[in-house]
Amino acid sequence: MHFLERGLYWSTFAYIVCVCLAATASLLIALFAARVSSVKNAELKRFQITSAEVVAQANAGAARATAQAALSLEELKRLEGLNLELQSEVEKQRTARLRLEEQLAPRRMGAGQRQAIASALAAFKGQKVSIVVHPGDPEIATFAEQVKATLEQAGIVVSLTPALVFGKPQPGITLEVGANRRQFATALAKAFVEAGVATGPISATESETADFLEITVGPKP
Repeated sequence: MHFLERGLYWSTFAYIVCVCLAATASLLIALFAARVSSVKNAELKRFQITSAEVVAQANAGAARATAQAALSLEELKRLEGLNLELQSEVEKQRTARLRLEEQLAPRRMGAGQRQAIASALAAFKGQKVSIVVHPGDPEIATFAEQVKATLEQAGIVVSLTPALVFGKPQPGITLEVGANRRQFATALAKAFVEAGVATGPISATESETADFLEITVGPKP
C-alpha cells in the first residue's frame, strides 16, 4: 500500500512537471514567434521604405532626363533655325555678289550668241548699217567691235564711226531707222534681244532719211 502511494505521488509529480514544461515551451514558442514576426515586419517596413526611395530617385532621374531632353530638343530646333537663317543670308549675299559682278562685268558676245544673230539676219545679206560708238569707254569699244564682227558674219556691210554727240549717252543699244529700213531694223532688234545681247524692247527713233539705219552702242545698262 505504501508502495502504491509513492508511485501515485511520483506519477502526479511527473505529470505536473510535464504540464509545466509544456506551458513553458508554448510560452517560449509564442515569444519566439512574436519576435520573428516583429523582425519580419521591421524588415518589410525597411524594404518598403528603401523601395519607395529608389522609386522616387528613379522618377526624379527620369524627370531630369525628360527635362534635359526637352531642353536639348529646343536647343536643337533653335540651332537649326539659326542655321537656316545663316544659309538664307549667305545665299542672299551670294546672289547680290553675282548680280554686282554681272553688272560690273564687261559685255561679251559668246560664240552661240554670234551664231544665233548671224543666222537670224542671213536673209539681209548685203545690206548696210552704221555702228556709232561713244568714245572714251573701252568697254563700249570692245562690245561694238563684237557687234560689228557678228553682223559681218551674217554678210552685212558695217561701218564703225565715233559719236559726235555730247553729254551722257543712252545706255544699251539704240536704233535710228529710216522708212525703207524698218523690216531690217525689226529683225536686227529681235535678233539682239533673243540672243541675250540686249534687253528688250530696243528703243528706236525715226530718221528723215528713208534708207538710213544706224546702231548706237552706249554704256552697259
